[in-house]
Amino acid sequence: MSRIITISLLPIALATPAFAAEKSGNIGVNFSFDNAFGIHGEFNIQKPVSLQVFLKNYARTYFGNPVGTYSYSYTAVGAAGIYDFSREIKFANKKIHPYAGLGLHSVSAAYSGPGGTVTPPITGGLYLTFGARYELSPEIDFDGNFNSFGGLTMGVNFKF
Repeated sequence: MSRIITISLLPIALATPAFAAEKSGNIGVNFSFDNAFGIHGEFNIQKPVSLQVFLKNYARTYFGNPVGTYSYSYTAVGAAGIYDFSREIKFANKKIHPYAGLGLHSVSAAYSGPGGTVTPPITGGLYLTFGARYELSPEIDFDGNFNSFGGLTMGVNFKF
């Protein structure tokens, strides 16, 4: 019985240094110039391809005339395949990693104001993103991108 346990744990023991040597993903927060806030998790599938799952929210409040407050809220949940172009596009600074991504997202919206609260149906569609990451340290990246939900966005990724 102990041989079976030892043999089954051997691949884990051999793979652990490989995972420890290179980060396998990141968790990030971002904020767009259009006031969208987002969080994401990204997991390397096989270099240079990774899978990103995200949650983003955009909310805005208007003070209407004559009297009333109007609030809009959009929330997107989605996933995208990300391709790192640093092998194809060579920069003198190896800390720069340009990327592009394509995926799907689902957007739910809500409105409240004079006349009630309305929850429109959920919509969805293609999610596009392109940008670059700058490696600040082995654990932290600065991320600047343009995406189809938040527009021009910047944020920080914490690698694990």
